[in-house]
Amino acid sequence: MATKKVEIQIPVERQKAAQAAGNFDLADLPGLLATPDAAVRVGKTAKQDKALLTGVRTLNSLTKITSGQVLANYGRSESRWAQTYQRRRAGNAEIHELLSYARQIIGITPDGELGIFLMGHAGQGSCIPLWVPQEEINLTVQPNDIIMRFEENPLDWE
Repeated sequence: MATKKVEIQIPVERQKAAQAAGNFDLADLPGLLATPDAAVRVGKTAKQDKALLTGVRTLNSLTKITSGQVLANYGRSESRWAQTYQRRRAGNAEIHELLSYARQIIGITPDGELGIFLMGHAGQGSCIPLWVPQEEINLTVQPNDIIMRFEENPLDWE
């Protein structure tokens, strides 16, 4: 694939949760999910967002992505499901299997195509990432979600 330098600001839509699911941290995520290149915990307002790693200060700076990068959104429930799956696999779950529990996975291919990944796994059989190009995408977040950015896509772009 040819590399085409593209940078896109992914719009964030904040939803109000009926009840916050409780705080969790990167350490509560299994495997490579615990080591993204950048991460922010979403607050009720932008002022309450909290950077979890150095190198990014706000959700806005995190959601400005370039070719080859991927965003993943985890709530407390999704992190627990991924952790349970990792335990069932005796710590040997593949990164794409763990990512299948994310609420949303957004990325830009190396050739500059914006899209989402549809995973179809969540512990129910084989995990086959499906790349779906999109013209426009919103990242939908709730308080206490952790939004992660991976500099190099851990999934297959095909």
